[in-house]
Amino acid sequence: MKYQMTMGGGFLRAELLERKTTEETRAFLQSVVLASVNHRCSRILVHVRLSNPLFTVERHGVLKHFKKIAADPFHRIALLGDTVELGMSHDYVSLLGRQQGINLRSFQTEGTAVEWLKSRVETEDPGRQQIPEPRLERRERDPGDLR
Repeated sequence: MKYQMTMGGGFLRAELLERKTTEETRAFLQSVVLASVNHRCSRILVHVRLSNPLFTVERHGVLKHFKKIAADPFHRIALLGDTVELGMSHDYVSLLGRQQGINLRSFQTEGTAVEWLKSRVETEDPGRQQIPEPRLERRERDPGDLR
């Protein structure tokens, strides 16, 4: 396993390569949390490559570590993988995370992940468009109106 943490563009980039075991996953996630605290940055891009997908999230402690980052109400964690299997795994992790109040999303491209991390609009569901509340207007009463 190899990993690298870098800061830039307003977010922490955590890159993981060739992860195979539960212990490697835990070590990487602990490093992500530590780097997030050290850099005072709760917007994180986790880019996983050449690694086995995770479907036993609880056993790996993924959400436990992400919850530490989620203590900041403005946090965002983007997951990016290099295979279809990793993408499916990340979709599952992000679903479970959102159910626990973690602002966690899975992406297919780095561009969309970075765009989401940098955006300022806070929405619960990126696919749902927020509709502004209607403005109330005060009308003059027409003397011919019987109401």
